[in-house]
Amino acid sequence: MAYVFGGRRGPAALLLAMALLAGCKPGAEGGYDRVSWRGDPAAPVNAFPDPPEVVPGSSAIGAKATPIVAKNLPAGVTQAMVDAGQTSFGTVCASCHGQNGTGSPAAPTLNDMAWINITGQYPEIVNIINVGVPNPKEHPAPMPPKGGGNFNDAQVRELAAYVYALSHQGGA
Repeated sequence: MAYVFGGRRGPAALLLAMALLAGCKPGAEGGYDRVSWRGDPAAPVNAFPDPPEVVPGSSAIGAKATPIVAKNLPAGVTQAMVDAGQTSFGTVCASCHGQNGTGSPAAPTLNDMAWINITGQYPEIVNIINVGVPNPKEHPAPMPPKGGGNFNDAQVRELAAYVYALSHQGGA
């Protein structure tokens, strides 16, 4: 039975280990600089980063998405808001709710009249985007406020206009 640091092979093994590790000292010739992963403070992370810039034809919506011609919009909601909301939806929301609101295992479908957490009226959609869904009824993860994006109030109203238009495509 051979022992690494004891018995007959101990001194030779110790010298070999020291020779191999000599080049690994911080700052040693040919060695690597020390990289600390425990003692250094963590880099600050923005919990709500700005949505990525939308380049026409390259977003999650892209050229495949057909603009929605909204019908029966609530008072104060315009087609321009729906169009802007569709663009913003592709930056953050589509990652969970799917392109065109088709849904995914992470989040519900938004392009039908079936609502899980609200009744689907425009003010409710604005509110749920702002506050999120901390305890979803049917999906595994909560939706953070503003979907985890850094949307301003106007963008939230535009997103809500788009989601409203998605769910009310057939009218009413």
